[in-house]
Amino acid sequence: MHNFTIDYVKNIQYHSYILNIVNKLQFYIINKMILDTLVNGEVKLSKSEKWIALSVLNNPTKVITQSITSLADEAGVSLPTVNRFCKKLGFDGYPAFKIQIAQEITNTNDLLDRLNVDKDTPEVVKRVMSDIQSTIVNVGQNLDPEAIDKATDLLANAKSITFFGLGGSGPVALDAQHKFFRFGVPVVAHTDYINQRMIVSMMKEGDLLVLISFTGRTTEIVETAKIAKKNGVKTIALTSEDSPLARLSDIVLHIHTHLENNLHIPMTSRLAHLAIIDILSATVQARFGKVFDSRKDEVIKNIEKTRV
Repeated sequence: MHNFTIDYVKNIQYHSYILNIVNKLQFYIINKMILDTLVNGEVKLSKSEKWIALSVLNNPTKVITQSITSLADEAGVSLPTVNRFCKKLGFDGYPAFKIQIAQEITNTNDLLDRLNVDKDTPEVVKRVMSDIQSTIVNVGQNLDPEAIDKATDLLANAKSITFFGLGGSGPVALDAQHKFFRFGVPVVAHTDYINQRMIVSMMKEGDLLVLISFTGRTTEIVETAKIAKKNGVKTIALTSEDSPLARLSDIVLHIHTHLENNLHIPMTSRLAHLAIIDILSATVQARFGKVFDSRKDEVIKNIEKTRV
């Protein structure tokens, strides 16, 4: 009985230890891109919170050693506002937020060292293009064909298609609208959260919603996905695997790409999502076959009339 008790206690201690490690890993994975989130405006902030974000982005390195009182004074806000700001971004409080900023600053410095801004322009161009090429190849190698087929089925049979994206994902949604309207199905893209909330409230069964968010944890997008699910609207998500958005969506197209923590270099995630939109456009076109060919000819004929 004594040995059983000792083993039982050890077993609990072991599982607690493992759980602690898992929680730390999850925290790092979920929050590793906070600077990019602030730059791209993916989280809806109040006027006061925007002043905090501006102070952080103006000098992220300073935040690492800055007290919460100092940051509040600099941004011209109250201490509770800073705490609300941190919690909105997914942190327990200001100390956890500072730790995350420190981790991202380290990664950013590593990237700048790798690019070395003092090198000749051709060398910088070469390295940036290498990142872009590797991202596109990565998309082609890791996309799930079965998920693409399922997404194609939904797109080809939808009564209407709506694309939502916020911040850096907004241009991807607009590009998708430009490609998919050619299929003769009502298509629209929205990049404003208020518009998105109103539109999704009116969507119903038979409509299709495509949500684009690399992190998949932007509060507004996640809440929108919940409304769509409640209304029986099918959803496709271009997002990170196992994110809150992914768990709410019917089909998930996720990418395995590293989002560079550099505020001056375009995110490779955006290029990856654009590539996925192109793939879906091609598979839907193939699904429509000759029906699409006749529509395409009509579109080309009308476009020609707009040219000199």
